[in-house]
Amino acid sequence: MNFALKHRVALLFSSAAVILLLALLWPEPKKPGEIQKYYKIPQQQLLKLEFRGKMTLTENAKAEIDYAIFREENPLSAKDAAYRNEIRSLKNADAKAAKRAVELNRVKKFYASALIRTIVQDWSEPDFYFMLPHEAARDGEYGLTNCANELKLTFRSSARRFCIGNATQGDTRRYLLDADNDKLLLTPDFTIRRILNNIFAQREQSIHPYGNEGVDLMEIKIEADLLKNLPMLREKTGGILKLRMLVKDEGKTKVNVWHVDGLLSVMPSHAAELAQLLSALRISAPFAIDAAGREGQLKDILPNLGLAAKSQPGLSGSVRQKKTSEQDIVLSAFSFYPPEIRPAQPLPFQFDAQIVRPKDTLLVTNFNTGYISAELYPRVLAILHKFESDLAEAQKKGEQQKAAKQKK
Repeated sequence: MNFALKHRVALLFSSAAVILLLALLWPEPKKPGEIQKYYKIPQQQLLKLEFRGKMTLTENAKAEIDYAIFREENPLSAKDAAYRNEIRSLKNADAKAAKRAVELNRVKKFYASALIRTIVQDWSEPDFYFMLPHEAARDGEYGLTNCANELKLTFRSSARRFCIGNATQGDTRRYLLDADNDKLLLTPDFTIRRILNNIFAQREQSIHPYGNEGVDLMEIKIEADLLKNLPMLREKTGGILKLRMLVKDEGKTKVNVWHVDGLLSVMPSHAAELAQLLSALRISAPFAIDAAGREGQLKDILPNLGLAAKSQPGLSGSVRQKKTSEQDIVLSAFSFYPPEIRPAQPLPFQFDAQIVRPKDTLLVTNFNTGYISAELYPRVLAILHKFESDLAEAQKKGEQQKAAKQKK
């Protein structure tokens, strides 16, 4: 007590300083109309997102759709999932979209682009501005009658069900009903539009949907027509190449180095150039056909492409990760066709605005199929000719060294 009395001024000053600091750092409560979170669930717990209702198919037309987005394991990164879209039904709700709906009805399964991760994040932590009293009598005004647009979310330990209503306030906000808890929210419209927009446009365009971190093995087969122009590679490999990444210890740092198994004379920089190019391939205009998935086979896709039986790829192979010394994981298989190879009948595309040029090249993978830029196939050929030059140079040096020894 004597201590408190003796130091009362210092204690009062210290208390005031602490209170002031808390006041400065304490989060200000949200005011009505300010954006806030309705709930927060870690996005890795969202296992399935399902939508049933009207989707914007083209700029001026809609279709009735029932689709689901499933979380799948990413073999390269447990924290970064892959997402698979499944179309359960698609019906044209607008005569202007009838032809497009018929084309897209061929697609039942495809893998999702990066925007799907944004959708998953949106609905793991959905935003709202206002929580309004739900008056069932006004459901027609809100666009909630019979829950015409329904969104279901399945988390590991819970489930949520929402009815999506009309846009309001200059199309920047939208009514959203938490159907199980009878709570009506006013939410940002852009979050809802990601669900209502053309889901087919979110098809993954890369060679596989897992990312490239962790890819350390590529197997490549150079087909006969292409191999005849690469005599050294034909002699040394029979057209079968295995690109492998190894970690090279350079003192304090470790460097990832690509090389070709059994061909030490091929420069690592050239091996890396081919591996990086194949890893970065992106399809600009995917065909409207199903993806086979990682467990699927290219032979299951090819009959749907309308290619002539004699059509042969210039290059084929697979992208892999070495799991153990005895086993590796196949991430994706691919076939890369020369520019003159085209399906007998033009196939519908996911992206109508993208024009296929005469030299654009057909690429088939078990995740998507379509054309890549005309510049890329010649670049692959140029790198293979660098391999050829490396082998020829090594052979020339070997012959010179042998001749020098014989002179001695």
